[in-house]
Amino acid sequence: MPDKSARPFPLQLEFELLDRLSEPVREGRAKSVSEIIRTALERYDFSNIVVMHPAQVSISVRLAPEIRRSLKQISRAKHTSIGQLVRAAVEAYLPQLETGAVNQLEIPNVPVPPVVEPVLVAQPKRLKARKPGKKKKPATKPAKKISRKRS
Repeated sequence: MPDKSARPFPLQLEFELLDRLSEPVREGRAKSVSEIIRTALERYDFSNIVVMHPAQVSISVRLAPEIRRSLKQISRAKHTSIGQLVRAAVEAYLPQLETGAVNQLEIPNVPVPPVVEPVLVAQPKRLKARKPGKKKKPATKPAKKISRKRS
């Protein structure tokens, strides 16, 4: 039974891992995803853990304004970063480049949604509603400082 003083601890998990964790719960082999995580943490030996972080570098690429707009729009629609979209496109293209099939018109299995230009609509200006019976106070000028001379 979990400790009553335990507080929720937010974690970010890949969807695939969460799906794998949910399967034993659905099948009745575990009470909850939280129970699976707590048990795994209790049993895991962290003394020899080696966490691999892939080395990354930042580069700059010149992109046409249409491509920038399209990437921004797609990233918002897909709830992901522009970097993730670029990596997906490049990883799909590299096998063609490596096999010499660069003249192929399309990259298979990579759907590209059409670019839809946003329509700008002017929003009406909203005015603050005043309480009835109250008048707006006139602006007052700040009082001038009077300096006193010391004798």
